[in-house]
Amino acid sequence: MRKEITKHTLAYALLFAGFSMFLALFLAAWPDHVLQRIVIVSLVLFYFVWGVVTHVKTTAFTKHVALEYGAVAILGGIFLLILTI
Repeated sequence: MRKEITKHTLAYALLFAGFSMFLALFLAAWPDHVLQRIVIVSLVLFYFVWGVVTHVKTTAFTKHVALEYGAVAILGGIFLLILTI
């Protein structure tokens, strides 16, 4: 894993920056559950698109990779949506 991170430093830096931004937005929108849900949906889409674009650029993109990123994004989104109930 360490080799992957050093090999694709920019991609992982973008992912970390994106997660940090979404965390800040999620916490900043705290009293407004509707706004938090918009941030959650944006995060899910960001993660899925990031995974697909990253794998397309490395020519390691398959249908399995897309399904995996989609499943992880949706499960993470559902977990966060449960927190906003």
